[in-house]
Amino acid sequence: MNDELNNDINHNQQQPEILLLQQGLIDAQNANDKLLNNAAAAPCPWFISLLFGFSGVFASLFFIGFLTLILDNTGLLDSTLALFIIGAILSGIGGFLFYNARLRHSAFWNSLAFAVTLAGQGYIAYALLASEITEPLSIVLLFLVQLLMTVVIPNFIYRLLSATLALVCLFYLLNHYHLSEVSLGLLALITSVTHLQRYTLAVFIPTKWRMNALEIMSAIGYASAYVLLSISVYFIAAEYGNSFDNFNNLDNYGESFSYNHYLAQGLLTLASLYAAYLILKRYQVKLLSPAGFMISGAITVLGIMSIYVSGLLATSLIIIIAIANSQRLLLGLGIVALVSYIFWYYYQLDTSLLVKSASMIVIGIALLLIRWLLIKHYFSHITLSANDHQERLS
Repeated sequence: MNDELNNDINHNQQQPEILLLQQGLIDAQNANDKLLNNAAAAPCPWFISLLFGFSGVFASLFFIGFLTLILDNTGLLDSTLALFIIGAILSGIGGFLFYNARLRHSAFWNSLAFAVTLAGQGYIAYALLASEITEPLSIVLLFLVQLLMTVVIPNFIYRLLSATLALVCLFYLLNHYHLSEVSLGLLALITSVTHLQRYTLAVFIPTKWRMNALEIMSAIGYASAYVLLSISVYFIAAEYGNSFDNFNNLDNYGESFSYNHYLAQGLLTLASLYAAYLILKRYQVKLLSPAGFMISGAITVLGIMSIYVSGLLATSLIIIIAIANSQRLLLGLGIVALVSYIFWYYYQLDTSLLVKSASMIVIGIALLLIRWLLIKHYFSHITLSANDHQERLS
């Protein structure tokens, strides 16, 4: 049932609430409220919403500056507890404004809520990072605060920003404890699960909270995809610029630290294989079938060939997930990242351009051959079998 639901929703992105209602994943009241919200918000053009979003960000900067001058004159700026309380109050007010904006369908209220909430989060972040709390604990607290804001605030854009900051904090914590090799694989796993399994996970959530949970998982999915692309590019840039080694030159005991590319690429490849398994399962293709072996082999070959160029596998994973879910925005982001990444990698002066050209030609030809074999010897038989079955029924 979940596989059919994924197929239906991926081929009809216009009104997924109706499909969820038909499958019994949400109740009629939640679906009706969601459709009414979409209908009421439809007349507002996207560029007007974007303009109000930017105005909210700029307004938060001015609001922070004005409030900071007042706090500095009163002496509260030196108190960590006072800043944390002020930030919590502003965040609570911003959350109330976001709920009010959802009821009123007003872009102005959304902009005002952005300004107040961002100001509150800014003060909370400053209170945690500039206090006497040790650095790992302060980052953990900031990570938990951003997770809470991702769940509580009923606005997709703000959830996207909070989830992005939370994942950046998670990457920093893994980096601090010398577990950087886990970052790429973990982000790829989060991206795969939130994009390819969110409707399966929604079954375990109470019906009245499912629409909200789906929106949260969607925001985390986009945030993890963006952070995955950024981190994979950061790793390859650090490999040639030595910024990664300089950033983590010594740990707390003065011991040197080196990044294990083989372990990191292996975990990223395993996460990519799991994403391929989820996509093949959606179309009832077993991973141990000939097509599954070919696809797994292609992912493994790409993972081995791009050990020191992790961005190739990461961007390819994002593109495949976007195509599987018919997400044009994610597809455009993945294609732009892949093209830019290839250009950046090709014109680095660490290796001969001839060697790089040969390696990319080999990878491209191998992937094209695998695609040709899949279409020629597997998917064509599936199409013929389906046509024969349809003719028998008619």
